[in-house]
Amino acid sequence: MDSFIARQPILNSEKKTFGYEVLFRSSSKNEYVQENPEEATLKVLVDLFTNYGINYIGKGLPVFINIPLDTLKRSIPPTPKESVFFEINQKDIDVQKDFAFLRELFYAGFKLSHEGTDLPHPSIINFFKAVKIDFMAVPKDKRNMFPKYITPNTLLIAHKVEDQVIYKEALEEGYGLFQGFYFSKPETLSKKDFAASQFELLNILKMLLSEDLNWDRVEKEIKKNAFLTIKILKLVNSSFFGFRCEVNSVLQAIVLLGRKQMIKWIVMILVIEKTSAPLELIKIALTRSRLMQLLAQETSKKFKEEEYYLIGLLSLFDVITGFSKDNLLVHLPLSDTISNSIRGIDNPQTRGYVQALKLVELYEKGDWDKVISMCYDMKIRHERMGNLYMEAINWAEVTLEYIN
Repeated sequence: MDSFIARQPILNSEKKTFGYEVLFRSSSKNEYVQENPEEATLKVLVDLFTNYGINYIGKGLPVFINIPLDTLKRSIPPTPKESVFFEINQKDIDVQKDFAFLRELFYAGFKLSHEGTDLPHPSIINFFKAVKIDFMAVPKDKRNMFPKYITPNTLLIAHKVEDQVIYKEALEEGYGLFQGFYFSKPETLSKKDFAASQFELLNILKMLLSEDLNWDRVEKEIKKNAFLTIKILKLVNSSFFGFRCEVNSVLQAIVLLGRKQMIKWIVMILVIEKTSAPLELIKIALTRSRLMQLLAQETSKKFKEEEYYLIGLLSLFDVITGFSKDNLLVHLPLSDTISNSIRGIDNPQTRGYVQALKLVELYEKGDWDKVISMCYDMKIRHERMGNLYMEAINWAEVTLEYIN
């Protein structure tokens, strides 16, 4: 299933991008289809923080999110205060009823943007960091008065600037930021959406990768997923591990497996489950992950072998699942070095990982001259590669049998 979201730039007087407004989209068509405002907002928030990532959407700049005031009253989304503006429509505001809540948001450090055809009421105007005026709905003689009542610290945005004439008028009237079709139509972005079960796996993987690992929390998360509970119990009781006593509880199983083994198996299940990829491609991914691990041992980097394994397995994540690597990595608390290695970015920090991955890919292609050359560079006896590769294939076949 694909998810859609749109963004439209907000520019300053030098026509440089100040930030972006994030907009709801239900399809690839660049248009807003009328839906329940609260549902649309929640969909935008979920997609923004789970599928795309705020840094990807905002490119490191402020992001404006249109949100009904009633939605904020029920639950304030856990957003980064320094980079997100909650945009509230003036129609949603009852000054007497909402004064205390708006003041609470202001003193809690949230950035608020007022959107509409008028300035906020004088009693609440200081609670808003930005004021956005609809230039298509407000007469010129009215809107040119607004800048006089705005403090220098408040951002005044001319909205729906559709042509050069309106832009020049807004500039002359004292508006500092501008948004509209004259500069850019909203850009619709799309990504494949993770299934609910994949989100559960990602959440478990996050917990396992966290420095503050809590096995009780991991157990509770696994128990939410009956499929995963059964799979882990069957796995830990299989001959693959050879534990002498039967394991009957999830907590016992995950503690016996330990953090490293759990990370391995959760990543494998995440990559393999609900995919239509050919079995041979999955086998290649497993072989690659094991061969990367063996290369870590060969190059005296045994203490990093789990990282090599992870990079090898996730290097084919996009091919197997149809999701981009960035779509996965935004969810995982991996170091920049590991994330960049999975992306194939070569720099001094990633070089060892990227070289090993390149060697594996060359061996898969049978490019023997380059394999020998790279083995020399990595101080690996090239004669060893055949044995390592066969060991990796055997491991992949056995592992695939137990996963299925």
